[in-house]
Amino acid sequence: MKGGGFPPLADVLRLNGLAGKREHPFPNDGWSGAAMTLLHRGSERFVLKRDSFKRDWIAQATADGPVLREAWFAAHGPRLPAPLRAPYLGVGQDEATFGILMPDLTGVLFDWDAPIGVEQLERVLGGLAELHGYPWIISGELAETALWCPIRERISLICRSSLERPGPNRDAVADRLLPGWDAWDRVATTGARDVIAALSDDPQPLIDALEAQPSTLIHGDLKLANVGIEPDGSIVLVDWQMVMVAPVAIELGWFLVSNVASLPLPTAEVIDRYRSKLAYSISEAEDDGRWVGGAELDEDGVNAAILVGLLLRGWRKGMDAEAGITLGSGISARDDLAWWCDRAVEAADRLL
Repeated sequence: MKGGGFPPLADVLRLNGLAGKREHPFPNDGWSGAAMTLLHRGSERFVLKRDSFKRDWIAQATADGPVLREAWFAAHGPRLPAPLRAPYLGVGQDEATFGILMPDLTGVLFDWDAPIGVEQLERVLGGLAELHGYPWIISGELAETALWCPIRERISLICRSSLERPGPNRDAVADRLLPGWDAWDRVATTGARDVIAALSDDPQPLIDALEAQPSTLIHGDLKLANVGIEPDGSIVLVDWQMVMVAPVAIELGWFLVSNVASLPLPTAEVIDRYRSKLAYSISEAEDDGRWVGGAELDEDGVNAAILVGLLLRGWRKGMDAEAGITLGSGISARDDLAWWCDRAVEAADRLL
């Protein structure tokens, strides 16, 4: 074993009956820089994800490595509560490159930016509530040496300041995202623009507010394209590159803004439904004697989620509003922007 307990990648492939199998191109968005290929074993299909610190700008920007966070989680992460599953089959290493083997989940994972139904949303929110409501902090199931993503790097990953100063963020995605931040500046209200600009320059007040809230295990990048519902009802979650022990506000804020084209309900209703499911998960744990305090989502948590969401993806709100599109919820992007702007100002007044 080498590289902190990872076998050679060739051994992982051999143990899964894939030694010598031809690798085929596997289309993916290539957002972080990782490479993915498709392998066949009879009628079964597998995806091999190769990644390294050098090729992955998100790893560089979030204090990852030298052992990559997702590789560590795939090999050593805790078992997730039902109905959730992290569908990893093995992790190997070739020098500085990690290989993560998974089944091909094409047709299971949600399509990027495609609308989903209310029933599907309900199941996803229920799964998130089980993840967040589990008593991770006191269960002893989280490794003390875990490689969690830091809060600062996560919530400021693609804010304007991170895209404008020298670094991997700017090099990788500034050309694509800064025009969106320009659109945000044109269409957002003055109050909301000032709040997000101040947090972009100095996120510490928001970090302080987040650190005062209860923490739990969160996925860290809950785009619906990283989520799928299997025929047996299991919910699979992939791409744990920014897994964290942190307040659920970070998860919820990113979930709301990254999936705005897909969510079938207005933001406020999604928040209410998630809070209801989290409360149910907690009460169920209390009845079973498992709950002794942990993640909750009070008004401070909702306010933090609003600010996290806009700090990371106000650029998309600006672009959608200027384009005049209608969102998956049936609400116009301009009306959605107005709601977020009003809530951001309220959230800052109450939280910061």
